[in-house]
Amino acid sequence: MLRIVKRFGRRNDSGLTLVELMVVVIIIGILATIAIPNLMEAQDKAKNAQVIASVQALASNIQISAVDTGGVIPESSYDVEDLGATRKILNPFTKEPVELIDGLVDPEQDLPGTIGYEPNVTLSRPFRAGLDEEPELEPMMGAFVVTGIGIVKGKPSIVVALDNG
Repeated sequence: MLRIVKRFGRRNDSGLTLVELMVVVIIIGILATIAIPNLMEAQDKAKNAQVIASVQALASNIQISAVDTGGVIPESSYDVEDLGATRKILNPFTKEPVELIDGLVDPEQDLPGTIGYEPNVTLSRPFRAGLDEEPELEPMMGAFVVTGIGIVKGKPSIVVALDNG
């Protein structure tokens, strides 16, 4: 019986005290509150990059199909989809096939990841994503503008415009 009391009577020095454990938990909590917003921002940037890549891929696909059809630019988003130019282009926000609409994308109405198509116009000056409100267009035969909508911190959406000029 004396041995049992001696064994349990000693203090175990290899473990952590409650105060030490609470300090570790608090430090982990502080690091998590710093890391999570940065992770969310990185995810938003990655999705924006995917939207830009989708718009560039769509513009390239339209250019290729225009070459195949003797320089004829599709007149509507339906014609673009009919050519198969939107095949394998996914919306990074929904992971479903991208929604292609006629005209420029409206950040107030359209969902993130939507792509718009405007035939027979070109950019009158370069579009600066995040700085310009909307692209300035001018009529031009055999040209088109493709816009995609993403998200950016501080604003609900961002428009990226490309053309074949």
